[in-house]
Amino acid sequence: MADTKKKKKKTTSGSDRLKQKPTKKQLLKRRKRRNRIIRRIVLCLVTVLLLAVGAVLAVMGTIFYGPSQTACDRLVTSLLETSALKFVPRLYFPEETVQEIIRRNAVVAPEEATDTSLVVINTAAKDNPDAPDEPYQDIELRTVIGPTYKGYMLIVRDPSRVSVGVCHNPFSDTYGKFLNEIADEAGAIAAINAGGFEDDGGHGKGGIPIGVVWSGGELLWKKTDTYYDTLIGFDKDDKLILATGISAEQSKALNLRDAVTFGPALVVNGEASSVTSSSGLNPRTAIGQRADGAVLLLVIDGRQVNSLGAGMSDLISVMLEYGAVNAANLDGGSSSKLYYNGEFINDGVAVTGSRRLATAFIVK
Repeated sequence: MADTKKKKKKTTSGSDRLKQKPTKKQLLKRRKRRNRIIRRIVLCLVTVLLLAVGAVLAVMGTIFYGPSQTACDRLVTSLLETSALKFVPRLYFPEETVQEIIRRNAVVAPEEATDTSLVVINTAAKDNPDAPDEPYQDIELRTVIGPTYKGYMLIVRDPSRVSVGVCHNPFSDTYGKFLNEIADEAGAIAAINAGGFEDDGGHGKGGIPIGVVWSGGELLWKKTDTYYDTLIGFDKDDKLILATGISAEQSKALNLRDAVTFGPALVVNGEASSVTSSSGLNPRTAIGQRADGAVLLLVIDGRQVNSLGAGMSDLISVMLEYGAVNAANLDGGSSSKLYYNGEFINDGVAVTGSRRLATAFIVK
């Protein structure tokens, strides 16, 4: 009898198919599909980036070559004050034009030595027997708001509490320290960034200062700089001294205890520096002293939607409003930070929250 049984066709369930290894042809097909998707994504991202860069360059070109000389000067000076973007104006203008814009927007400080007799220090805070137990009693924090900026003013009534903190002693070509590290290691309750540091292309380590640095009555650094040439600091009588264009050797005659180098001077002996035109809008840090000896520590945010930044004329106005007899601009940009009572007060512009620094003005 004929075998009428039909052979059952072997079937493969869905779970069995998943267990089977893909063939080389299937793997190659998947790889090609994946690579095609990746290429499309990369192409889209590059296109968006190029369009964004092109739009920014077009806007800059419109401002640079537009009818408003003030707008052009403000954009150029703002870019020149950055570490990483100072090359941009030179993409549009020859070097002689850039230098002319710099000269046209220079800050001209009064050419006179600091008259320390204009400051008579109020010793009430220093002589107060409660001061050691109340470290914040003679410090006041205020908010500062202007047309294009917001920031903070820290008023320290006892100038003897303000000194220069450093990342290392001696300085070396290593990484500097964050502002809070400098403050905490020195036992300070407040700090702002102070002098500049070597920062080629915005990628400096922060460990090498520029110009002259004094701390605790000791000359720690004397490599003078050709651009930042204003010595800013306190003598041993706790009075703020501003001296432009002097060498490290000449600074020894000023009876200094703590000082850094930056500038320009904003107010000298009660007289405001003249700003010949417009200066850039950027994050700023400045220091000043009132006639009663109180120290003014100013930090202004910038390069943000709610605070574009301040110009030199803005700093002068704020310092005069708060009664500064002498005042000077310190390092700004992404270095501008105020640390007080264990926390950063201002927003700052650096993604890291703070840059590594060589020096800081600290309050103990």
